[in-house]
Amino acid sequence: MPSHYSRRLIKAYISGVAVNGCEARGVKAFLLQWFNALGFETRGTTVVLPKSYCKYTPKTVLEHVYFVKGAFETYGEFFMGDPHGREVIIIFKSGSKKLARSLRLLGFSPLETTDESGASRYLVLYERPDVRRFVKLIKPVVEEAHIAKALGLCPQR
Repeated sequence: MPSHYSRRLIKAYISGVAVNGCEARGVKAFLLQWFNALGFETRGTTVVLPKSYCKYTPKTVLEHVYFVKGAFETYGEFFMGDPHGREVIIIFKSGSKKLARSLRLLGFSPLETTDESGASRYLVLYERPDVRRFVKLIKPVVEEAHIAKALGLCPQR
């Protein structure tokens, strides 16, 4: 049985998944299996979460870390505009004020922006020190080999 503190960290992670609402859409396959095992309702790539997760606010530094990790692994991605330039940025497909606040409390400087139409909001980490610290602190899943190499996660030969 997980301790009280472990349960708080799990709740923080799941609440990060719920940062865009109680119906988390576009959830990755490796998370869908976990949510199924926990007994949450899933439909395709959507997970339906109880309201307590949508209303949750992290309180400790470690809870903010897990909250950001859950949000990134659901709504975030690494982006490399120029694969030869090796500059990686982090994009959250979310304009959540709660997520922006957590990022700032962890020492990051997110850029709040929108698409051309102004309909979709995003948070972006584009400064090299922020991206490096993000990888080191949040320890996100990196699925693409060229991104892992650009981030310095693969030994160079």
